[in-house]
Amino acid sequence: MVKSTVLKVLFTSTNILCTLTDLEGRILFWTSIGSKKVKGTKKITLISINSTLKSITTQLNKIDCKFLHLQVQGFSRNKKPLMRFFKNSVINIISICDKTSFPHNGCKRKKVRRI
Repeated sequence: MVKSTVLKVLFTSTNILCTLTDLEGRILFWTSIGSKKVKGTKKITLISINSTLKSITTQLNKIDCKFLHLQVQGFSRNKKPLMRFFKNSVINIISICDKTSFPHNGCKRKKVRRI
């Protein structure tokens, strides 16, 4: 029985990676939207994100965890639906930490792709 776990969510431009660890940093479970056989631009839709989050909550119920530390990293418009999903769930969120690093005039960003 694990009393408290850490959920690390990494938003990249084309995928979302979720890692569930204990407080010491040992990985208990990991998943990504790409591992759910979703390809291309369908990875960033709310339906695919909700299916991934449901698999995480079932894993949390398997290990009988009720408390969660949430660490979010990356730029995405889907951060708020992620927070809303865990707010409406049975699991209690102890802390929310945003570890997104933003350079204050550092390396030059990639050019935006034009279609």
